[in-house]
Amino acid sequence: MHRVNGRLAAFLIAGIAFAAPAALAEPTDLQEVAKSPQSFLGQEVAMEAYCVKGGRSGDVLGYECTTEEGVYVNADDIEPEDAKEKLSGECAGGSCKTTVEFVPHSFTTSGAIEPGKSVTVFNAEKAKVSF
Repeated sequence: MHRVNGRLAAFLIAGIAFAAPAALAEPTDLQEVAKSPQSFLGQEVAMEAYCVKGGRSGDVLGYECTTEEGVYVNADDIEPEDAKEKLSGECAGGSCKTTVEFVPHSFTTSGAIEPGKSVTVFNAEKAKVSF
């Protein structure tokens, strides 16, 4: 049986750790987001949402992603490219739940988007969408 040098073993283990695929972002606490949205400006936010090109009402230039908790993101663009194809095809109309990761640059709140509910709408240049 061969003895392995301790440093070599540590190096190999470290190399394996760096080669491991990146984990998906943990979802952000949406109650906390709705309570203090300004705290999340410039920070990465991850949430489960339903995304629609042009928005549910057709009034968004890019993509609108909505949650049941009343937190929305309007993103100018999404990535990767195959997510765009999927949202235009089998998930058209917001029929698929996605994980959306984005960094908001601004937000608004509204009581008119969903009757009886305060909605926080974040704006982001780009969002990463995974299914």
